[in-house]
Amino acid sequence: MSGSGPGGDDWRPEPKSPIKRPGDGGDGGRGGEGRPDPCAIVELTNLNSVDANVLGTVHVGDALPLVFLQGPPRRLVVQNGTGQIVGSITSPSMLQLILCISQSGRQYEATVLSIRGGLCQVEVRPT
Repeated sequence: MSGSGPGGDDWRPEPKSPIKRPGDGGDGGRGGEGRPDPCAIVELTNLNSVDANVLGTVHVGDALPLVFLQGPPRRLVVQNGTGQIVGSITSPSMLQLILCISQSGRQYEATVLSIRGGLCQVEVRPT
């Protein structure tokens, strides 16, 4: 165990600090370490708490915005084209996504991969 902080029994992963800042053009041509961008998140997940009526307005292939709602409660939601909430995201990358959206101004979209009844699978990726 690395034991780098208190509260080791907390199930939530620690988010990584974003390394890119607005206006940062990369490593400036220096032969640097080339650390990966912690906000370059791409993952497959299912939407939770899906609103069946709103789900009926989306289709496979739609790219929908992922929005951080400050709450309370704090939530990551996927909205349709009119701003209605289709469902929420509670993936393993949830804390990192919130950090990247709220502190780095990154934007993400959720592309609808499949809809089966009330189950909606999406791919989350930066825009």
